[in-house]
Amino acid sequence: MLVHNRGNYTRIANDVKVIPGANTLTDDDFKAFTKHPMMKTLINHGEIVIPEGQTIVNAVSLKDLNADDAIELVKDTFSIEYLEHFKLDESRKTVLAAIEAQIAEIQGE
Repeated sequence: MLVHNRGNYTRIANDVKVIPGANTLTDDDFKAFTKHPMMKTLINHGEIVIPEGQTIVNAVSLKDLNADDAIELVKDTFSIEYLEHFKLDESRKTVLAAIEAQIAEIQGE
């Protein structure tokens, strides 16, 4: 399951770590993470988000998101591995441009 941490901090609950940006969690890890009362609050406040349509375990894809939401997630992702994976199923030029720009920024180009 794809989970988006929109906050500025890594969140850890019940031995599950969610870094800022995109994260892939199993359903079991997500259940453990959300059992913690603070994480429930962060979800309710919109800091931790499960993009709509992302329910397959270990799936990382932007194809089910509209372009604006996909670009927001890309700009908040700091893992080159995730960004490269996002490109595999993506055909929208604006989203691909955002991915390339984010990779360039991470690499200091």
